[in-house]
Amino acid sequence: MIKTIALLFIAVFAVGYTYAQQNKQVAGSKNLEVLFAPLGGSPISLGGIKFRSFSSETSAFRVSVFVGFDSSTDVSLGGGSDGLGELNSTSSTFDFSVRPGLEKHFTGTDKLSPYIGGEVLVGFSSSTEKDEMYATEAFENETKNGSLTFGLNALAGVDYYFAQNIYLGAEFGFGFSFESMMDQKETSTAEGAEDIITPKGSGINLGPTAVGQIRLGWLF
Repeated sequence: MIKTIALLFIAVFAVGYTYAQQNKQVAGSKNLEVLFAPLGGSPISLGGIKFRSFSSETSAFRVSVFVGFDSSTDVSLGGGSDGLGELNSTSSTFDFSVRPGLEKHFTGTDKLSPYIGGEVLVGFSSSTEKDEMYATEAFENETKNGSLTFGLNALAGVDYYFAQNIYLGAEFGFGFSFESMMDQKETSTAEGAEDIITPKGSGINLGPTAVGQIRLGWLF
């Protein structure tokens, strides 16, 4: 079924390529963009949404935003004649990042728009784990972690307009990022338990970056 959907997308785009008038960005153009993997398990991916605004045919402001939340619960003990009830283990994560930047586009061709640019990265992530336990009475342990990330990326990419106001693109770059881990905090509702604070470290990453999927966007 997924492969059928992917082939349908390819067929629609092929028709658009054949019959639609080619058209690139102009001053005042704006666009939204998602990631597209026609042969992957998820043809359309929302690993964040990118918005661009063109002040001229060759200059654009861009910003990518990602917000993600995930939560899961596992039952470790069911209720019954033992009278303990259910003991649950719950984990949740939250991720947020924003990447504002600028692009400089070159003449290219009627269909091709190559560009270079740069962006700043600001990110935050957190995770929480809660475990219900039972000794002489029920209690709960909770562990919290988090991190802050700051970075700077130099970019190069290309947009190919295969139909009017619709393009496919690829992008790669070279970047620097600094991640600071927040102190881990462990708390418990058990009688006499004290909070435990564990300092965490930091890390620096420097190297090439690349978008593994094809970028799919449209002007409006």
